[in-house]
Amino acid sequence: MSAETEQPGNLQKEIRQLREMIEVLRAELENQQLERDRAVQQAVADAGVESQQLKSTISALRDELERVRFEENEHIHQAVSNATDENRQLQATIQQLRHELEAQRLDSDARSRQTQSAVNDEVHQLKATIAALREQLEQQHAG
Repeated sequence: MSAETEQPGNLQKEIRQLREMIEVLRAELENQQLERDRAVQQAVADAGVESQQLKSTISALRDELERVRFEENEHIHQAVSNATDENRQLQATIQQLRHELEAQRLDSDARSRQTQSAVNDEVHQLKATIAALREQLEQQHAG
């Protein structure tokens, strides 16, 4: 074979090799594109899972916050109710003590008519008792 006949054969061989290389490179490029597409799809799926987990966490935290708020409100209402009941009891005790004091005063007045000196002593004692009870009541009421 001459150099001229070998040249077209070499060119044909080179063209075939180049075409094969192009096919290989195309296949590799397609594989890389598929891999990128898979990676993107996986990243999107992972982000979706993470997003759902975050939404679930947010929902759970909101539920917990609502539960805590509800319990706090219940505690506040219970404390207010207890304080109201205690105030009613204290007011009833004050009223009872006032009635008792009034009864004692009336009894004291009846006795005082019998003797003037007994009246002065007992009135003085009742005033001291009233002042002490009022002071105690004010201290209890303030406390």
